[in-house]
This record gives sequence, C-alpha cells and structure tokens, in this order.
Amino acid sequence: MESLQEILSRKKFTPPKESQSVKDYIQRRYQSSCSVTVRKNDVTVSVSNSALAGSLQLEKQKIIKACGIKGKLIIRTGR
Repeated sequence: MESLQEILSRKKFTPPKESQSVKDYIQRRYQSSCSVTVRKNDVTVSVSNSALAGSLQLEKQKIIKACGIKGKLIIRTGR
C-alpha cells in the first residue's frame, strides 16, 4: 500500500490563475512584489507599504477585471 507521502509527491500543485495574474499585474505596473492568497470567495493581496495599498485600492475594479477575479478582492498592508 502506498503512503500519503508517495501519493502527494506525484501530485503537481499549481497556483491558481488569479494568483499569478495579480502578481504579474503589480510587478508590471508598480515594480513591487506581493503575496497573494486565494480562497473560495476572495483573493487577498498583501503588499509591503500603505502607499502601494492605497494606490491598489483606487484601481480595485480595474485589477478585478484585468485579472479575472471572480470573488472579492482584499488589499492588505504587511507580509
């Protein structure tokens, strides 16, 4: 019988499409990195400073449309 470790080692985990598209958008537009958490009903973006978070808040609808986010977009400061 196979162990759980053997089964999971064969599984290829890929990040959700929304995660990578949000990271690319922020990197391309603001030359800054971020961390993205995708849950069932929302996408949470954590950025390093409040100035960037404020700018992203102003572009929230544009980001949702450009990145194809289905649920709610939450923008946080801090990693």
